[in-house]
Amino acid sequence: MQQQIQCYQQGFGEPVTLIHGWGMNSAVFEPLVPLLASQYEVIRVDLPGYGQSGWVKDADFDAQVEALAQVLPDSAVLGWSMGGLYALRLSTLYPERFKKLMLLSCNPCFVQRKNWLTAVEAAVFSEFSKQLEGDFRATIRRFLGLQVRGSAQARQLIRKIAELLMQGGVPSSEAMKFGLELLLRHDAREELAAQEVPVLAILGQHDTLVPVTLAPQLHRVNPSIRVECLAHAAHAPFLSHTDKVADLISEFIKPATTR
Repeated sequence: MQQQIQCYQQGFGEPVTLIHGWGMNSAVFEPLVPLLASQYEVIRVDLPGYGQSGWVKDADFDAQVEALAQVLPDSAVLGWSMGGLYALRLSTLYPERFKKLMLLSCNPCFVQRKNWLTAVEAAVFSEFSKQLEGDFRATIRRFLGLQVRGSAQARQLIRKIAELLMQGGVPSSEAMKFGLELLLRHDAREELAAQEVPVLAILGQHDTLVPVTLAPQLHRVNPSIRVECLAHAAHAPFLSHTDKVADLISEFIKPATTR
């Protein structure tokens, strides 16, 4: 069964694709889009099982990435949090199509391992997985709280994220379970090390899910990565530091001939 992937396009110019994270949908980028759409064609995409995109039960990670590749235009690609794993795989498989990669609050390996401590403990995602079996909506609320923890605007941000989530559509529980397993088990460090395209990583100083101490580790994985750390930002800097994130994106994807 072919996956139905929903995309939204705004603006004109060089295309840039935005891929959301776990538990969310493409509407979460709405505050950022107007700042980019004045210069670029902005494509927001709902991952499989999120927003208005359909869920196919037996589709693995690579099948989902292939479904995205079939509907997305050639573009710079930005992935937020879990969405960064999809963006990274797209640029790995199709470097001639997705020629610039941006990882926003994304860890190539989200869970701590023996040689990778700049990540969260596996118990964090395991606990969310257990909670999903009980109270689906409460689990989402708890995760939203974790995303904004450490931000001075935490109360306003969690309200804003919740509004955008409901606006775009609550994800399927199957997609949520799949995403947690992906976050728990996926290790994309080798992919990141072998990247053929330019990479920008944006981290938040107060992010509790993707620690800012990841910065030097990213350079060890791939010395060519450009890393930007945003002061006072948590896990959703495109909502708390929208102008700054838009400026970083624009600067990174702007054609060299117009700089």
